[in-house]
Amino acid sequence: MSVNNVSFKACIPVKYYAKSPKSDGYLPVTKGENLRKCHGFLVRNLNGTAKNKTDLNLVNMYRRYDSDYDNVRAVHSVYGINNPIVYLITGKDVDVVNQMAKPVGIAKGRSVDALGHSKSFEAGLESKKFLTRVRQFLYCNCKKVQTKDTKEPLELHMYFNPEYKKKSGELKGFNFVGATIVETDTKQVKEAYSLLAY
Repeated sequence: MSVNNVSFKACIPVKYYAKSPKSDGYLPVTKGENLRKCHGFLVRNLNGTAKNKTDLNLVNMYRRYDSDYDNVRAVHSVYGINNPIVYLITGKDVDVVNQMAKPVGIAKGRSVDALGHSKSFEAGLESKKFLTRVRQFLYCNCKKVQTKDTKEPLELHMYFNPEYKKKSGELKGFNFVGATIVETDTKQVKEAYSLLAY
């Protein structure tokens, strides 16, 4: 089924945490590159494009809370709003956000042709416009994923263990260890999926 044909929409904020090397606790992932590594794991699994076997328990947990995703297994990401939060968007809004992003891609392409890189003033300006439009769209038009009973808005929290290179000690990547669905206002955990105790 094409995402273009759906008539529903939803969004949910996602926060990422990595185990602290100095304690047993988890700290927020805030660095852009690390945020994208962690978020890539979630998107690949929810979109069914993971190279390894899809983590069906994580997918099934998310399906229970986002009926739009349950109908069409596709998500889109929006970065840059209240970092380190990333928003997942499902349903017809995937196409809406893609259309909003087109001017950014066009400006970056023109910059590459003219300057050999994508970081022109025009590309930066289009990126800022995009973030403003997406922020307004998320807060005014998207239906928030929420509990069925109390209609509390929900957040998805993802937990990872950092993996380091043996020789250099340099950060290599992140291994998924669990996720929770949390009420945004009360922080009450609605459901938890854990590969390891955390």
